[in-house]
Amino acid sequence: MATAVKISIATLMVVTGCINTLSTKWADRMSAPGREGVYDKSTCPDLNKLESLYGNESVDMFTHCKAFTTNSTVCGVFYNNDTDSDTFVNQTVCHPFSHPFLQAVGMFVGEFSCWLVFKLLQSGICLSAARRESKRRNDPPAQFNPIIFLVPACCDICGTSMMYIGLTLTYASSFQMLRAAVIIFTGFVSMVFLQRRLKIHEWAGMVVVVIGLVIVGLSDALFSQKETGTSTSSGRLTGDIIIIVAQLIVAFQMTWEEKFVKRYNVPALQAVGWEGIFGFCILSVLLVPFYFIPFAVNGLTPLRFEDALDGFAQIANNKLILIGVLLNIMSIAFFNFAGISVTKMISAVTRMVLDSVRTLFIWMFSLAVGWQKFQYLQPIGFAVLLSGMVIYHYDDFKPYFKRVQVALCGKPSPERENLINADLSGSQKSSRYT
Repeated sequence: MATAVKISIATLMVVTGCINTLSTKWADRMSAPGREGVYDKSTCPDLNKLESLYGNESVDMFTHCKAFTTNSTVCGVFYNNDTDSDTFVNQTVCHPFSHPFLQAVGMFVGEFSCWLVFKLLQSGICLSAARRESKRRNDPPAQFNPIIFLVPACCDICGTSMMYIGLTLTYASSFQMLRAAVIIFTGFVSMVFLQRRLKIHEWAGMVVVVIGLVIVGLSDALFSQKETGTSTSSGRLTGDIIIIVAQLIVAFQMTWEEKFVKRYNVPALQAVGWEGIFGFCILSVLLVPFYFIPFAVNGLTPLRFEDALDGFAQIANNKLILIGVLLNIMSIAFFNFAGISVTKMISAVTRMVLDSVRTLFIWMFSLAVGWQKFQYLQPIGFAVLLSGMVIYHYDDFKPYFKRVQVALCGKPSPERENLINADLSGSQKSSRYT
């Protein structure tokens, strides 16, 4: 029975983790009319400018449907293949769903639900055997001020928003692989703020991860140039760079959490929940000034840094986008719960391995549905990244390496086994979570 529960929790983590990334990318790929309404040729004062931009070329409706605003009049235009190239027709203005900050708000709603689950467990309605055991050990969490989660919540806002921006520009599989860069930044940040000394294998793991990141980035560059040209290649690389830079912020967040969550023995679900509460409140308020910040693209102005009203209009006009957003909210809640459960019931190593399996499934799904084409450098980059992560966490993997060695070579002599066990106990005491 216990084994079945562990398998179910592990499966839940992989499935919800895949849904979280894929649903976000799915929503990014969809288009819908926003709050602009319908293009009306008779009321558009700058038709000549639009014709000069789009009149002599075939424009893909999915990727190039634009909106242009002058004198409170919104004009949309697209090339009609059934007529002359200079003909513009009345058409509902659609554009891709590109609202990373609004999607980040949805993610924080999912994290906030973890706080509700924690309160439900704390009330005793679903009190688990593990929690009863914790009470018997008389090891309750220390009293703490929830404001300590304000800093990691702000880091989560910046990091998640940047990663969602990067996801709109690059592939879902690359997005997932490039998040391995957090190992590099976590190592350096922990040296500064936790006065931690990195071991040789951790330095080696970081170097291998860097090599893997270069391979994945090179894969995106070569693939984009072959398929769609230099401009798309530049966009993919920009998305990759944004995702990697975001990992620096995530590393600071993880280091802060390590320092204070361990100090106050805060339950993981409660910590995630408080970050969700702070993140939702702060980012929801920030959406207001974001609406008034101009953001120009291709000379068509004024667009906005984040137009939440347009995002809600697109969600209302395209129910598939609504499904994608809801899947993102629900999956992040279940993914956090399942991940924490895997760490407690099995091990942190298993959680890392399952997260790597999630990356593999996302890559395979992207290939299957045609979101990207196979490029041989990408699986090579993934293998190098995975090797780097295993090397970095070598202390955590030592017991598993020992089991494999016993299975392949037989049980060592008693003297040798005592030396191995002594080495394992020493390394486990000195290892820390990163």
